[in-house]
Amino acid sequence: MKAPYKAFGQTRLVEVEVHTNADGKIESTEWDEELWIERGEDWYAMMSPQLRNKRVRIIRREEWLKSKVI
Repeated sequence: MKAPYKAFGQTRLVEVEVHTNADGKIESTEWDEELWIERGEDWYAMMSPQLRNKRVRIIRREEWLKSKVI
């Protein structure tokens, strides 16, 4: 499934990838927070108290760049 995400003045249809800090990637069409992943070390944000026990939609920079502008 794809969902819109707006960044840098553009809205694009980006693949939905939802993770939790306990279970890793999960199948879900709902999320509580969003996290932009530019580099591998950005994944450390998943250990923060703000994202603990939440469903987090991951937006990967390379996927956003490849996605269609809407």
